[in-house]
Amino acid sequence: MALLTWISLAFLVVALGGSVTFAAVRGLRMWRAFRALSRAAGSALDDVGRTAGEAERHAVALSEGSERLSAEVARLHESLAQLAVLRSAATEARATLLGFRGFVPRK
Repeated sequence: MALLTWISLAFLVVALGGSVTFAAVRGLRMWRAFRALSRAAGSALDDVGRTAGEAERHAVALSEGSERLSAEVARLHESLAQLAVLRSAATEARATLLGFRGFVPRK
């Protein structure tokens, strides 16, 4: 009976040691995987933050560009209005010149 007790005790110790070793190895693997995931997630979050900063800069530049475009369009409308006035004046001057030309004798 003592032999059976010692065999049972040895089995218990081996099973307990194996279980602890198995749990420790799995825990170590899990810890390493967690650290790798944490590093990858941190790197990805840094990339997202950097990309968001670039997107913000592009949005600001775009809004500044659209403001500048609006100002330039307003200037273009003013220039077109001035051109219309100048063309009208040139047309009137040409008509007047052609009217005087009728009085000039030709060869």
